[in-house]
Amino acid sequence: MHDNPVFDRLYADAVPALLAGDHRQDEPPVDGGRWPVSVVGIPDEPAREVLAAVMREALAFAGPGHFETGRMDASHVTVRALEPYRETAAPEDPVTAEWLAALEEVGRECLPVRLRLTGVTLTSSAVMVQAEPVGDEPWELMRRLRAALGPLAWFEDQWGERDIWYASVLHFAAPVLDAPGLVGWAGARRTSLGHDVVLDTLTLTRFRYTESSGRRHMAMEPWRSVQLLA
Repeated sequence: MHDNPVFDRLYADAVPALLAGDHRQDEPPVDGGRWPVSVVGIPDEPAREVLAAVMREALAFAGPGHFETGRMDASHVTVRALEPYRETAAPEDPVTAEWLAALEEVGRECLPVRLRLTGVTLTSSAVMVQAEPVGDEPWELMRRLRAALGPLAWFEDQWGERDIWYASVLHFAAPVLDAPGLVGWAGARRTSLGHDVVLDTLTLTRFRYTESSGRRHMAMEPWRSVQLLA
């Protein structure tokens, strides 16, 4: 297993943007925007504890106002986004049944996948934990899902195939309190983890903006989970 060089490029591109205060800042989603209905894997509790701990470290440098994506109840690994954000999206929508049929097909064909959480990287919009596939099964899962969706795979097909696995723990949604500190911390944490996680279920979920006591995150609203082959 080799470290994916895409993570290095993301970090290198993010550093100058963060230091200049030019990072992208998330906002509560609007129709046509980010945070759409997606297929995700939800890590097990030990992995979510790892992600939450990394998020807390990042928050010490990032400061308040950001989306806390690494919360225990919000952690996820996106496998595929399915459409632009749609506030009215609901499990009763006709397209939802078609998405679920594709998930069930994948569940009958694909084994659980193993990822290794290796360390931290930055993008111009987020703090990520890098996830390296152990074997080809994670990539095969992505390919099978795309094939099962057929024409319903149109949204991500606009940009081609995903080339990394990751779990975001913080989405920037405000100025970064200590950008040099965040950059230095992330640089020191690039290869600091070594935690394996098995994703044995795919979940179809939408996201809803949630704010409480000044803390913000995009809450998952799972619609259905499909077990992968045992």
